[in-house]
Amino acid sequence: MDPHAGQPGFAFVSAPVRFSITAGVLALLALVGFGAFLINAYIGQERERDLLQWESRLGLVADAKADAIHRLVSADRRNLQELAANASLRFYLWQLGQASGAAGVEPDTLGYLRNLLLAAAERFGYATASRIRVPANLAQPRAEGLVIFDMNLNPVLATPGLVEARANFAAMARNALQDPPRAGAVLMRDAQDAAVLVIAVAINAVPGTRGPDNERPLGVLLGIRSAEQELFPLLTRSPAFVEDNESLLLERRADTVVLLSPTRDGSPGLRRTLPADRADLAEIAAVAAPGRFVALDNYLGRPVLQVSRRIRGEEGWVLAQQVDAAAALSLADERRRFMLLALSLALVAIVAIVVAAWRHGSSVRSRHHADELADKAGRLQRQTERLHTITDNLDVLTLLVSREERVLFVNQAAAAAVGSAIADVLDTRLASFLSSGQLHDLHAGIEAATQQQAVVHKLLHWPSGATTRSYRASFIPVERLAGEYAPTLLVLSDVTDLEAAHRRNTSLLRRLVLTLVSAVDRHDPFSANHARRMTEVVDALARELGFNDSERGLLDLAASLANIGKIMIPADILTKSEPLNAAEQELLRKHVDYGLELLRGLEFDGPVMDIIAQKQERPDGRGYPHGLSGERITLAGQVLAVANAFVALVSSRAYREGISVKAALDELLRGAGTEFDRRVIAALFHVAENRRDWSQWN
Repeated sequence: MDPHAGQPGFAFVSAPVRFSITAGVLALLALVGFGAFLINAYIGQERERDLLQWESRLGLVADAKADAIHRLVSADRRNLQELAANASLRFYLWQLGQASGAAGVEPDTLGYLRNLLLAAAERFGYATASRIRVPANLAQPRAEGLVIFDMNLNPVLATPGLVEARANFAAMARNALQDPPRAGAVLMRDAQDAAVLVIAVAINAVPGTRGPDNERPLGVLLGIRSAEQELFPLLTRSPAFVEDNESLLLERRADTVVLLSPTRDGSPGLRRTLPADRADLAEIAAVAAPGRFVALDNYLGRPVLQVSRRIRGEEGWVLAQQVDAAAALSLADERRRFMLLALSLALVAIVAIVVAAWRHGSSVRSRHHADELADKAGRLQRQTERLHTITDNLDVLTLLVSREERVLFVNQAAAAAVGSAIADVLDTRLASFLSSGQLHDLHAGIEAATQQQAVVHKLLHWPSGATTRSYRASFIPVERLAGEYAPTLLVLSDVTDLEAAHRRNTSLLRRLVLTLVSAVDRHDPFSANHARRMTEVVDALARELGFNDSERGLLDLAASLANIGKIMIPADILTKSEPLNAAEQELLRKHVDYGLELLRGLEFDGPVMDIIAQKQERPDGRGYPHGLSGERITLAGQVLAVANAFVALVSSRAYREGISVKAALDELLRGAGTEFDRRVIAALFHVAENRRDWSQWN
């Protein structure tokens, strides 16, 4: 017996029935009325389902954009609070206040504040230049940067281009000095009529420096970022809609609702306002009750479908995600019209069949159709058997599930994996034979494939007895199949053995790295801890610079192997206590090439070799072995170069004692921009403040 076969039986039986004319007409009218009622109810349910789908689709996009805006503003506020809490900044700002302005301050103090503000602006992604503007400088208009106000709202220092800071941003600074402070982000237009995002953070006094006034802030730190370049583009980054759609950032101010972002009709941000009492507009509904799904007219008077979301942490900011209602529902309306026509025709056909059967009482036509259907069913059955012959002999698990997660198709391998026969799995829900963990994983994959309308791949780990099996799962959305709307094809391949082999290879590579590092340590006793210390420093710098886990892993591996080429350098050169002559220096410089040659036969999961090759390169192009300069040197290579130089300076060598961490930082700072990348040097300064254990290396 075919385990796949499901054989419901259909029988058409005709019997001569006599009705009176009156009873026949009444029965026919009742049939037509009941059919019309069912058709109307079904069409209504279809429309509600389409609206729910749009609510879910718009909600996902709105959530992603609202979260992106929240992360941008939160990151800026967190960075500014970190800078405002810098003890050196607070102390020198207090000195500025004591000296009654920049004119009475020592050049070193003002220079430190300049460098600190420049480094912070560059690190936090604000526009920077080679100098800091003090109040006497000429104006160089710029839409973004950092500015420090004193407690009297007078600008102290600003990044280049922030002219007329007091006139433009004094109100924001005043809010930050209130008790309690108002630290919310504000969208406004600056003196150049550019939309900017402004965040103000109070700079508190250093304990013990101000006596009874110690609780009063020393001043305010403002971060000004171009909204047109940084914030507004977040509203346009989303999965592509075929339909006309728009994302709006809204805020209620007094009796109006301000459209903070630009609109599709060309109106720039912060220019269009709507009266708050227009409850019939979609934008007003979004501000009045964020989170709702509405179908209303937008600010242009066009019907739209809209979902709104609050921006976390920003009082009054609301994101509205809209799509043109006519375009969004056009296919659905066309489908419903088609269904209405089809169902109406079906109803007419049923009435015609009833009338024909009533009049003729003949079943010849019915038998003919039954024979035709049986022939088609036979051909379909043969095709199905061929399909199962192929799929049942594959070792991959294959299932086809409906939107309700009901199994429409399953092959032998999948049925065997759950300990059931194919016939027992067909037409049942996944929840009836899967564990909660397995069901959760498959549900997430199906939802992702349905929402993205693209193939989604996931790596799943499921317990199997005392072990865990790994499966590479592919979720393939299908538009329509045999009357089923949007089913999903699941293909799961067992990759447990492949993962085990990968882990063995990774372990072997780690042991090989340790062996090579140990060989270098034995060859040069004075550099015995160099690789370990470099790994520690590059990991701290990578975290400070925002590298992800994968990038940090590659950088750590490169740091471990960076000096492997020294094993090819004679030990008497490495341990020589006198200065090296020119020939010895040239030979020592070749250790990078030697290391790359030793590692050339190994395969890494990333650009480890490229990072090692850039260990001795310099931004000014005077490094080796290839004389790279500027952006041709990757950020990872710059991090490795700074870490290598720092560890070398603070560690003792055969020809000198190690220097202090502070002296090493000062030495590296002198080479910032020429020998080393400024961003990495700034990150090292910040990290070194919290790593007292590094001072023991010398």
